[in-house]
Amino acid sequence: MQIVLMGRMAAWCLPEIKRRVAGHHTFTVVADPTTVDQYAAQLTAAEVIVGWPLTQAILDRCPNLKLVQAAGAGVDGMNLESIPAGVQVANTFHHEIAIAEYVLMAMLYLARRPHHYDAGLRSGDWTGSCIWGATPVLPQLYGQTALLIGLGHIAREVATRARAFGVKLVGASRRPEDTPWVDRTVPFSDWEAELPEADWVIPCCPLTPETAGLISDTQFSNMKPTAFLINMTRGRVVNERAAYEALRSGRIAGAALDVWYQYPSSEGESKPPSIYPFHDLPNVLLSPHNSGWTLPTILGRVEDIAENINRADRGISVLNRLR
Repeated sequence: MQIVLMGRMAAWCLPEIKRRVAGHHTFTVVADPTTVDQYAAQLTAAEVIVGWPLTQAILDRCPNLKLVQAAGAGVDGMNLESIPAGVQVANTFHHEIAIAEYVLMAMLYLARRPHHYDAGLRSGDWTGSCIWGATPVLPQLYGQTALLIGLGHIAREVATRARAFGVKLVGASRRPEDTPWVDRTVPFSDWEAELPEADWVIPCCPLTPETAGLISDTQFSNMKPTAFLINMTRGRVVNERAAYEALRSGRIAGAALDVWYQYPSSEGESKPPSIYPFHDLPNVLLSPHNSGWTLPTILGRVEDIAENINRADRGISVLNRLR
C-alpha cells in the first residue's frame, strides 16, 4: 500500500512502524505539512494517511484512501464529515497512564508545595517546620474529593492512582452505569452541582462543540476558594480569561495547566502559551503539553498504527475505529 506519514510526530515513528507492518508498503514522509504541494503524486496514490493536520485541501488530493489514522487520541482538528464514506477513521491512545501520573504529581505538588519549602530552606528559612510546634498548615490528599468530568481512558487511570491516596472520586459520565472505579457517578449534565464540594476539578473530556468553554466564570464562582483545577485535556475546555482571573484573584487556590490557548508554529519559536500572563502567577504549575509524552505512550501508539495498516491492507475493520 501507499502510506503517507503527515507531520513530525508521525514521521518520527517511521522506523518503528516499518518494523511492525507485514508485507511491502511504500512510505512517504511529509514532516512539514505546508510542503504538501511537493507530494502531489504520492497523495494521489495514498491509501493510508497517518498523522495531522488533515485539511480539506489534502483530502481532495487523496482519492484512493482506505484509512485515515490519527497519530494520537485527539481528532478535534479533523473534520470527520469531510472524509469520504467508506474510508475508515481511527485514533490511538496509550497516553492515559502517563497523564494520570502527571495528575497525581500535580495534586501533590499543589497541595504540599515542595518547591516553596525547598526554596525557603535553601536560604535558611525554616518556616512551616514542625520543630517550632506552630499550627500545621499542610493538607493531605487523603479524604479530599476529586471531580472527574468525563470517565474515559484517562479518568480511569487517574481514579486508580488517586484511590491509592484515599481520594474520594466523583465522576460525571454519559454512561454512569459502568463506572465502578469511582465512588459516585452523576450524569454528565449534572456535573456542575458537584463543584461546591470538590477539592480537585479535573476535566477528562475531549474538546467538542459541547465542551468548549465548559469551565468559565460561573463554574469558577461555584468552586471552593481552596479548590484546584488540573487541565490536561484541551486548553479550550476551560475559558482562557475566566481561568486567569480566577487564579489571579485567588477565587480558586491554584491550577496545573498542561494544555494551552496558543502554540508556537515552528520549533525554536518563543511564544507564551496564552495572551494572559499565567507565567506570573505563583499558584500555577505550567507545563508545555507534555503530560502524556513518554516513550511508552509513543511505542504503544506505533503498535496500534502498524496493526491498523495491516488490517487496512487485509480489508478488515481497524482498532479504535471512529467510523
